[in-house]
Amino acid sequence: MEPFYGGSHRAFLDGLVAHGGHELELLTLPEGEWRRRMRRGAQELAARADEVHGSFDFLMVSDMLDLPVFLALTRPRFERVPVMAYFHENQFTYPRLRGTKFNSWFGQVNYLTALAADVVAFNSEFHREDFLGALRTLAGQPNNWLVAEAIGEIERKSGVLPVGVELGWIGELARDRADDGARTILWNHRWEFDKAPEMFARVVCGLAEEDVPFRLAIAGEPGDNPSEAMWRVREALGERVVHFGFAESREAYGRLLWSSDIVVSTTRHEFFGVGMVEAMAAGCVPIAPRRYNYPALVPGELHARLLFETEEELTDRLRALIMGALPDRGPLQASAARFGWERVGPQWAKALSTLAGRQERARG
Repeated sequence: MEPFYGGSHRAFLDGLVAHGGHELELLTLPEGEWRRRMRRGAQELAARADEVHGSFDFLMVSDMLDLPVFLALTRPRFERVPVMAYFHENQFTYPRLRGTKFNSWFGQVNYLTALAADVVAFNSEFHREDFLGALRTLAGQPNNWLVAEAIGEIERKSGVLPVGVELGWIGELARDRADDGARTILWNHRWEFDKAPEMFARVVCGLAEEDVPFRLAIAGEPGDNPSEAMWRVREALGERVVHFGFAESREAYGRLLWSSDIVVSTTRHEFFGVGMVEAMAAGCVPIAPRRYNYPALVPGELHARLLFETEEELTDRLRALIMGALPDRGPLQASAARFGWERVGPQWAKALSTLAGRQERARG
């Protein structure tokens, strides 16, 4: 069940249906304003649950569903069906716009969903520790609304199942990179505040002022509140910008991946990193923050060259990659290949079989 069937959530579910090893029925709502989906999704999906006929061995829900509300509104149909809650993101540690306050209601939905589920799966070990750490921090604050003992219960039933990424199509578009002296930097993220495009703009414009030779490809979705920094970059860098805007097709995006040399992330969070995995699969060399999930994506021997703590370090590492030798692309592509569906699918098939087995044991 997915109240937000769009973007990466949709890509994941479609891949799970194709590669997850089970016969899956989807009960979804189309993508829309995320707050509305979290507030009303459980009610709307409960009203539509009768559209899905038959009995089920398990339920799997995303972090955007208010699981206790859904189960209450559909009782007693699913009361003995084991449930997995899968967390793509969480509302405790997702970055907020400057000047806005944390809305504890959305975090409470995540907490209660995790508490009500039989199994809780996160898309990375970083995310799992990040979520549990947020609960522990909240438990230490006065007048909080969680039960501290429940944190241990959630931890005991939690684990990690990576997102599967469709990578075969990227390999089919493989092409040799041009070696004409000017390397191409790729941005393939949303243009919104949580991805920190302002930092990216400052760094590339600063390198251009130094007359460092490079080209720039700005892709990714602008999003609902795109930063003006991207338009400023296009104006400032002129002919250096070889692509600007969302790629019009998957093939166009794939060609862009294979024609780029370096992919940069300046994000304020990353629970997994699908876009970076896609770029690495095409041989792009990543530069990313030395936090979040990036240390798990980038091979350990390259952390010193490719991960940064500060804007100054980002500038230095990017300059060095533009002006000097690039690391071997092979280990980067091998790291990305770990998340292809052909490898991740069997992990999901096993986990869902184990989940279904809970109901069989209960019947026994």
